[in-house]
Order: sequence, then structure tokens, then C-alpha cells
Amino acid sequence: MSNETKQDGDLPVGIGRLRSIIRRTPPRLALISEENAGRRPSPKQWSIKEELGHLIDSAANNHRRIIVVQLEDSPALPGYDGDGWASLNSYATRAWAELVDLWRAFNVQLLAAAEAAPASAWSRTCTIGGSDSLTLRFVIDDYVDHMMGHLRHIGLEASDLEVDGAELEYPEKPAPAAVPINSLIDRRWSPRLFAKERRVEKEAILILLESARWAPSCFNEQPARYLVFDGSDSEALDRARNCLVEGNAWAREAPLLMLSVARDNFTFNESPNRHAQHDVGLASENLVLAAVELGLAAHQMAGFDLERSRTEFKIPSGFTPMAMIAIGYPYHGDLASLDEKTRTRELAPRSRKSIGEIAFEGTWDKAYEG
Repeated sequence: MSNETKQDGDLPVGIGRLRSIIRRTPPRLALISEENAGRRPSPKQWSIKEELGHLIDSAANNHRRIIVVQLEDSPALPGYDGDGWASLNSYATRAWAELVDLWRAFNVQLLAAAEAAPASAWSRTCTIGGSDSLTLRFVIDDYVDHMMGHLRHIGLEASDLEVDGAELEYPEKPAPAAVPINSLIDRRWSPRLFAKERRVEKEAILILLESARWAPSCFNEQPARYLVFDGSDSEALDRARNCLVEGNAWAREAPLLMLSVARDNFTFNESPNRHAQHDVGLASENLVLAAVELGLAAHQMAGFDLERSRTEFKIPSGFTPMAMIAIGYPYHGDLASLDEKTRTRELAPRSRKSIGEIAFEGTWDKAYEG
């Protein structure tokens, strides 16, 4: 394989589009319920499960085309029976979450092959199912067009899935981790800018809360509680916003606020639960990682008026408000148009203490080095 240098102008347009689609599509698909994904509009029409399954099959076939066209001179490649493949893969009866994961995995594999191809590969040719001669560039661009047609039919908006240009877009700011870590942890950070006019769907809110619900806790006590201010009661959302300290005024632009609360005592004997606040933190970490998976931004804040929140929201004694959480779809406007302080703060590199500063080997005075 050639080691020739590739410039962006040498690459098919479809590659950049595919990068964005892979990153942005799974969160939108995750909001489709199992029931809706499995429902057929009519006996002769695919369900959403089957339509996404067809896109998985398309990715499998087009991945093979990218490889074979580079290995053989002008190969005559077969087409494939979309209905037959969808039926034999039993997409109609598979779990929706499994299909979303498969769609992403197959497209990540296809994208890797496309990005590894030298610039000269894109002018190589093939035929598909008896077609006229096609360049590999056409094949990949047509593949992405075909995918977008089906995703639009499923109900996704192209403007939500495709972002022109950069490999990395705000608010993506991966952690400079010392060793590889889970991608959700790598991508989770705390932006302060949101798409102000876009509400967070009820389905997404329920996924966040369900994720929090399944966090571990001491004696399975589950001390975490959440007040949700989703804008359906605008007065309640305004009161939550007014509990924020001035330094967190930016969070008043978030379309969704939650307030995490800890139950102070164990329910089985009412003795103090010294682990309660720790366990609320575990639940909230589940929540903010689920937000990353859903394409949302989430920012937890200690800066709110605790006593005012008790009064405003009738929080009973025996419960301690812990953190206000601002949640919304991330801002995708022009960062250059923001004031310098905001722009600098949002683009500042992420940093953490080293492992040796937070972990110790057997005794407090010996840093853990692995």
C-alpha cells in the first residue's frame, strides 16, 4: 500500500460527512423506543429496525468494495438483495440497542478502511451488479448519500447529523489521558454553552434518570433524588435558574436543569448514611455519561443557593440538595463571535492531577506508579 501523503482535497466528500454522521447519529437513534423501532407502517414496508438493518448490510457490502477495489483491477462486484439480507439477518426481531451498536461498529470499520486508502485509490474503478464503470470515489460518496436518505426516512434531520469541516467540533474536547480510557469518560467534560432554543426530549430525560437509577449504592439504599426542571413548567424552571449564584449565570441559558438531592439517613433504621452523598455522586456520573452518549452536554454545579432551593422546591428535612446540573444540546455556533472570556474558558485545555498524585502504593507516602 502506498504511503503517499493525503490532503483533504484528495479525499471523497463522503469521508468527512461519514465522520460526522457516525458521531452524531447514535444519540438520535437511541431516542427511538423499542416499540416504535419495531413497528411496521404496513405489511409491505420495513420497520425502523429493518431499515437500519439495511444500512448495516450496506456498510458491510461497501466496506468489502473499498478493500477489493484496491486489491483487484476493475473488479466486477455483485450487488445484493436488500430485502433478502434484512430477512436473513432477522433485524425485525433483534433488540434496537443492539442494532444501533452494530450500525456504528460497521460504519467505524468502513470509515477506517476509507481513511487508510491512499489518494490514488479513489480513481480506481469497478462495476457493481452489472453497472457501468464506477470510481471508488463515487462508491463512497453514493454510499453516504444512500445512508442519509434512509436516516431522513427514519426521521432524523440531516442538519443534526452532518457538520461541514473540522474533524473535531465544539463541544468535543477529548481528555489527554495517560492511558486509553472508555470513550464516554474521554469525551465527558462540562461545557457552559448550549443550543438555547432546543428543548431536551422527554425520552432523553428518562434515559438520563434511568441511568442514574441503576448506579450502585451502599446496601442498595439508592439515596439519590432528582428535581427536574424541563421547561414544561416555565415558572419552576425560572425559580431553579434564580437559585444559581451569579458566577453560574451562564447556566440560566440551559433548557434543562436538574437538582440532585441526597437522602441523609438509611431507610431501614434511619441511622445516618455517611455514604449517601458519595452514592448520589455515582448516580450523577451515570447521568452525565448517559448525556454524552445521547449527544447532550451536562455541567454539574455546586454554585447554587442551597437554602433557597429547600424553600422553593419544598425539599423535606432529612434530604440535602447536592448539585444543580445544567443539561442541553451543545452550542454549535461561531465561537469567534463570543466574548473573549467565554471563548477562552470553553477552549481551555483539560487537565488533571497525575496518577501518582491521587493513588498510593500501600502507604500514603509512596506514589502508585503501576
